[in-house]
Amino acid sequence: MDSPRYTVIIPMSRFRADEPVLVSLRETPPPASGMQILVAEGGHPARQRNAALGKAQGNVLVFLDNDCSISADYWKELETALARPEVEIVGGPALLRPQATAWEEIFQALLTNTLIVGTVSARYASRGEFCVATQTDLILCNLAVRRSIFDKIGPLSTDLYPNEENEWLDRAHAAGVGAYYDPGLQVFRPQRRTPGQMGLTLLRYGMGRTRQFRVSGWRPTFHQFLPVMLIATFAALLHWRLEVEFVILWLVASAIIAFTCDSLLHVWQRIVAGLIAPLIPLTYSVGQVIGWIALLFPTPVSSSEIVLLNERGERI
Repeated sequence: MDSPRYTVIIPMSRFRADEPVLVSLRETPPPASGMQILVAEGGHPARQRNAALGKAQGNVLVFLDNDCSISADYWKELETALARPEVEIVGGPALLRPQATAWEEIFQALLTNTLIVGTVSARYASRGEFCVATQTDLILCNLAVRRSIFDKIGPLSTDLYPNEENEWLDRAHAAGVGAYYDPGLQVFRPQRRTPGQMGLTLLRYGMGRTRQFRVSGWRPTFHQFLPVMLIATFAALLHWRLEVEFVILWLVASAIIAFTCDSLLHVWQRIVAGLIAPLIPLTYSVGQVIGWIALLFPTPVSSSEIVLLNERGERI
């Protein structure tokens, strides 16, 4: 029997047959060229994905998360993208799941607003047309990679989680690998359900970006200067006692965001989104600052056992 073209790699803390991604893969017609599903149990997603590489039979590796559901035409869209010989990496957006809660809709609207997150919004909404991508456009819960690329540039960094895909995609870009963004290659997933969950996520992503600097090296990018810019702004406000002007600036920014948010949101959701919008870059940058402090106290890589399973939960 010929080997399948695709190997789907899914990290889980514990195998569950009813996870959205497995249900979705069972309910969606599989690709005609064949598909292998590998579930990697463990406590460190980068290590889990790397472990699955050794058992992958396909020449195209598809990375999905346990809470994702693929679109009905996912495999057809992927086949079309990979028919282009220049495409070695391709990914698409992680859209909000149907029947989301009001807070999920608010947070998704903030993450898809380019005035707040810039080009990162392409990770959460379909933007433009099929095009060359950078690490800011792609997300690891919806990414397909030709297996030969891992032989060329190595596996994911186990020193990073999150942000391991950003560092790996930076390596791919430096090696001249053809990475592309396909707005039609879509998965659906939940968003954070409470402000507390969203705040912790942004802090963790900010800390991950700092750790990425340590692995990738320092480059003069917006992400690297963001904490300095915000700290300098607050220092200036305190020094010149511009509290009133700060409140006015916050309200003006909130009004702009409220007017430019997803028009499908209720009016109250757009008002709330506008008011909390400035907290998105602020919380992220605070996470980066905490990340610099955390570098003084290195965290050991998880040594938990990694177990590889198939889609039925049978150990490989």
